[in-house]
Amino acid sequence: MGLNTAGINAKLEDGNEAVFYVAIGDGPTSADQSSNERVLITSTVAAGIETATGVPYSFTGSPSAGATHALFFSASSGGTFYGFDQLTGDVAFNGDGQFQLTALTITGSSPV
Repeated sequence: MGLNTAGINAKLEDGNEAVFYVAIGDGPTSADQSSNERVLITSTVAAGIETATGVPYSFTGSPSAGATHALFFSASSGGTFYGFDQLTGDVAFNGDGQFQLTALTITGSSPV
């Protein structure tokens, strides 16, 4: 997960209580959101790894729209952009305009 400074600050200040929403995008910036909605991430943390619960997360968008990045935000609309993670697997919404994010893990490391 590529958190930007705002995302790192949110995690450091609020830990697992930090509110993160995920959207699907066709690129790595907030302007690249291709999903119609953002989904609240719920998660558990163990051994330094945050794992999303309640997956799959379902999204809608234009049929065949790009779906190459998970985009992280502080709110369900507007809000602060927290960064992105490049996706593997399907790279577009299906012909019905649907996309599912089936797994999401956030790992942290420190050069200590």
